[in-house]
Amino acid sequence: MKAFIKDAPFGVSVIFIILAIGFVYIAAPVFGNSALIVRSGSMQPSVAVGDLVLTRAQKNLPYKAGDIISFKSQDKIISHRILGQKNQNGKIYYQTKGDANKNEDPNLVAESEILGKAYFRLPYLGKLIAFTKTSAGFSLAVIFPALLVIVFEIQNIFKEINKQKAVRPEVAKQPEYPIVTPMIEVVNFSGFSNRHKLGFRLPSLKILLPILAGTLLVYSSFAYFSDTETSTGNVFTAADSFGSPVADHIVISEVQIRGSTPEKDFIELYNPTDSSIDLSGWKLRKKNANGTEDSIRVIESEKSIPAHGFFLWATSDESYNVTLNADTTSAENLSENNSVALLKSDNSMVDQIAWGSTINPQFVEGTAFPANMSGNESIERKAYSTSTVTSMTTGTDTDKGNGFDSNDNATDFILRSVSQPQNSGSATESP
Repeated sequence: MKAFIKDAPFGVSVIFIILAIGFVYIAAPVFGNSALIVRSGSMQPSVAVGDLVLTRAQKNLPYKAGDIISFKSQDKIISHRILGQKNQNGKIYYQTKGDANKNEDPNLVAESEILGKAYFRLPYLGKLIAFTKTSAGFSLAVIFPALLVIVFEIQNIFKEINKQKAVRPEVAKQPEYPIVTPMIEVVNFSGFSNRHKLGFRLPSLKILLPILAGTLLVYSSFAYFSDTETSTGNVFTAADSFGSPVADHIVISEVQIRGSTPEKDFIELYNPTDSSIDLSGWKLRKKNANGTEDSIRVIESEKSIPAHGFFLWATSDESYNVTLNADTTSAENLSENNSVALLKSDNSMVDQIAWGSTINPQFVEGTAFPANMSGNESIERKAYSTSTVTSMTTGTDTDKGNGFDSNDNATDFILRSVSQPQNSGSATESP
């Protein structure tokens, strides 16, 4: 029993070393794996915020519906579930969706964009690894323990030297050994080979290095919210510390239904992405208070919206489009208790907003914005979930864009007392 207790620290250390090596094996890209930290809740409850997802590329094996895959989308890595696949021009594309999202992702995923299939999940480990990649976390997890190891080993060396000094007089008194003791015996480091004297110190150092190597190979996976239609009934539970949901698509950012006269209407769009987007053939449509649908404008060819920039439609009545230098125009008007929608050229929904009383079916996300607008007032999309009327009009959020999108009109917009229309030539704004 004493021998077992004596060997226990060494055995536990060996186990930890094996676990560390195993972690590096499954996380290192050289073995075809990727370790991804999940930072939002679009895959809950299957994958939670802060989990570490391990993915592996499928060699000569097709991905199938139900698989959770990680893929590149612009400058992000996304982990979503496959709904199905489509064959376009002889190439396979996958339709994906977050489990917590109401709608599928707006863009198909090409096979070349897929990093791999998720085959293992380690709950909460992603949060720990993310912390070790900060300055404070790196110091606590690596530098401080390493310094302790060095200090303890230096202390051990001096103990051994003092022990040898204490033994030397006894050796000198023995006449049968007249030969001078060799220097190697004076400073004897043989004790360092004894695993019982070292305990956890040396194995701990061995554990530290592979864990650090594995941590530095971990990427960040930003699963995102991508609903484009009504999202009532969805529960999004991403932690607040990971930020507000920011749209990854063009949004309707500001609407005015009257200026100094009732005929001065405009609709402003905002592009929160990092790329310019071609709007050729995209459509603005409206519904009146009775729910009757009508076209506002089919956007002309060769029209685009800059990255983090704006695009403006204004009515041609009273030459209001000329006054605002609008990017596109038509003779349509907006009114109380209306709604508008933005659709792609294939009629897929991109964004929608309703205001006032919406008894009849409208273009709406969640709950309609509760108020109608008076002269020169407008409803404007927030920059962040924390944005207010003050911060959006005169405060810190005035130049942070309009990217906040929780898929609820009443939550996402504020009422401006004076509108601020911006077109494609206006200064860009980033969150």
